[in-house]
Amino acid sequence: MIHGQRYRPAPYLPTSRWQRLKQLLKLEFAAQFRTKWGIAIFLACLIPSLVRLVILLIWTGALALGGGGAMRNAGKNAPQQMQELLPDRVEFYLDGVTSPGWGLVMLLVLTSLVTARAIAKDRATNALELYWTRGISPLGYFLGKGLGCFLLTSLMTVAAPFALWVMGVFLADDWSFLLKTWTFMPGVVLGLLVFTAVLTSICLLLSALATTPNLAAILWCLMLGGTAAVGRVAGEVLGQPVLSVTLSVFDAAGVLAHAIAGVTQRETNVTGSCALLGGIVLLLAFALRRRLRLQEAIG
Repeated sequence: MIHGQRYRPAPYLPTSRWQRLKQLLKLEFAAQFRTKWGIAIFLACLIPSLVRLVILLIWTGALALGGGGAMRNAGKNAPQQMQELLPDRVEFYLDGVTSPGWGLVMLLVLTSLVTARAIAKDRATNALELYWTRGISPLGYFLGKGLGCFLLTSLMTVAAPFALWVMGVFLADDWSFLLKTWTFMPGVVLGLLVFTAVLTSICLLLSALATTPNLAAILWCLMLGGTAAVGRVAGEVLGQPVLSVTLSVFDAAGVLAHAIAGVTQRETNVTGSCALLGGIVLLLAFALRRRLRLQEAIG
């Protein structure tokens, strides 16, 4: 039937498993940048970092608004909360990401649009069977999706603070800024990587359990916002402020990031935060063990 139809011969080019997973990773990483609205939303999620960029430019003197030297001298006698906004302090790079205010809002917006929908959208469109019968195992599929979402989120949570530090090093008048900050920056980067990995994993597990993308986004919002509300209420009712941090998924991840960075924390429980995060991951993974199977996708 096909003879005489002038079909051109196509050589067989085998595709390795890593190449398939790499394409899956690239597809998920680029999901936010496919539309103008997606790019605009991502840039809006960088607002805390952009505010800190302005502070950094003023502090170094690159942006002459009162003089960076005056700002540095005034910062030495400023209250503790104001000193945390100085670029030579470790909190300058951590709090923009881990703060329960803007940090929580920006992370929730980005992950709700991408990570929370990553697997749920494939389940809703019956795409899991297509993936898992094309040389991609359920575990490989989950890892590819997870790495893509992790790298995308890391642009906001890890790359942006690190870029601020690099700019500060080159804009400073001398090497004193580098000598003062290089001791804590490796811990900051590692802490933010762990912070991002933990929250991305929980969000992706919820996405794999949900039946629709909207349900996954709602569950993720309830996970972060609900646990934060429960923690604050429990802390006030029981008179234990540590509960407001320990029972909140987002705050617990922030406590872990600060602990890795070597920041002294008050009214926190690192062990309790690790137990909360580890327990949630294990519980979701146990519930997921029957959902990411080839038989589940085929039905």
